[in-house]
Amino acid sequence: MKDRVKEYVKSRSLDKPDRHREKNYERIILAAILREENVSYVSIGKIMKRNHATIINMMKNYEWLKKYSDFRKLEKSIKAKLKHYTIEERVLQVDNMAELHWLQEEIKKSLEK
Repeated sequence: MKDRVKEYVKSRSLDKPDRHREKNYERIILAAILREENVSYVSIGKIMKRNHATIINMMKNYEWLKKYSDFRKLEKSIKAKLKHYTIEERVLQVDNMAELHWLQEEIKKSLEK
């Protein structure tokens, strides 16, 4: 899961300075997913190029943001994208060219193994 989150962060440029609401929501959701996998705050911070204290604050915001439907919808979408699906299912879930490129890179990596 950690590798998939790293790829997602890179494909969406979530490791760059950007304070737009949706990008922040994505970071918070991804941090929560990694915390569920027992990844440390420091490690999550390295993935997102943020301080561990920022990640701790994200976790506090996560609990508060879960009550909003737009946040829950985004969380559901991200979790679906990070799950293992068949190639056909994954292609049908792509929303934009960046995600398609990310999917192509994942397929190339799996073929190299």
